[in-house]
Amino acid sequence: MNWLNTLQEMLTQQSSSQPVAFAIAFLVSYAFTPLIRERALALKLPQRDDEHHLKKSQAIPRLGGIAILMAIIITIVIYLAVFGRFTPHGVEHLKLEAICVGGLILFFVGLLDDLSPLSAPIKLFAQIFSASLVWLMGIRVEFLANPIHYIDHARLAALRLDDLSSYLITVLFLVAITNAINLIDGIDGLAVGVCLIASIASWAINLSPLLNQPAGAVFSATMAGACFGFLRYNFNPARIFLGDNGSYLLGFALGCISCIGLTKKVTVVVLSPILIMIFLVPLLDFVLAILRRASKNQAVMKPDLEHLHHKLLKKGLSEKQINYLLYSITFFGGLVGTFLLGQDIAWIYLQIAGTILGIWLFFSLVINADKQKF
Repeated sequence: MNWLNTLQEMLTQQSSSQPVAFAIAFLVSYAFTPLIRERALALKLPQRDDEHHLKKSQAIPRLGGIAILMAIIITIVIYLAVFGRFTPHGVEHLKLEAICVGGLILFFVGLLDDLSPLSAPIKLFAQIFSASLVWLMGIRVEFLANPIHYIDHARLAALRLDDLSSYLITVLFLVAITNAINLIDGIDGLAVGVCLIASIASWAINLSPLLNQPAGAVFSATMAGACFGFLRYNFNPARIFLGDNGSYLLGFALGCISCIGLTKKVTVVVLSPILIMIFLVPLLDFVLAILRRASKNQAVMKPDLEHLHHKLLKKGLSEKQINYLLYSITFFGGLVGTFLLGQDIAWIYLQIAGTILGIWLFFSLVINADKQKF
């Protein structure tokens, strides 16, 4: 079949394999999100409120993570079916099985929590268990940047971790990123938009000769497409929420992709500040939340309405204005991060982000101009 041969050839070429993955994930997410919303409303699934999310005047399903998951899985399956493996480097090059297993566990834990609230210890245990599992399957932080490197270049640039230290730091990192993404999912479109930009940055970074992770670039492109398709329905005013099922899945998957780049001594010193720049908004909010709750002698995982976006709402900004502001900070963080790897990587990042932004503006200002309100 000619179309199958053409598709297989596109998947083989690194220059086109990522855009194809992005397009497939985007179309699946875009097509299935409204169907999931309608089905959830028809089944009258419970729409719980909590102290973390703003109250809405109408019932809004919290099952958006299903669309994200379907987009990722269908894209992976298509690649495996047509090409025989996820990338020319093979599935094992990305440790795709570990990401899928750990991500699925947290997706279902989040789904249960969205339908009927689970206790904080149970959710934390599930996160630690998933992080432990992927560590055993090979996704782990094996080096730490040596701060002295920035003062004395004659010293070692990175410190090699023993197994125990590697395990503890990997679990801490994955749990922190997972919860950081979950915590910023308090207003329409914020968490998904931040994850979209972070995925674009990861897409560009994985193409760097320093990492040389084409499989990581394809998976990052898949996540970017899934987020972009879902954002159409999650942006303010949202018609469906990401839910804990979606925020756990996205946060954990992004954390795993980041860990893959921290397995080499040559990359860890460069990537450490880059990851901080990419995840600046969620990590800052996460750290402030821990400090705030600790100062009030509250449980660390107790939800509240004191996050960065909530404070900006109290200052009088609308949800859309907050999104534009925090998107911009995340975008410039990604730009600085990719620039640290080289101007060519920063240029790839700008090209990808510019293309996606152009598509968004076309739909907003041309297709839906009469409905758009900034």
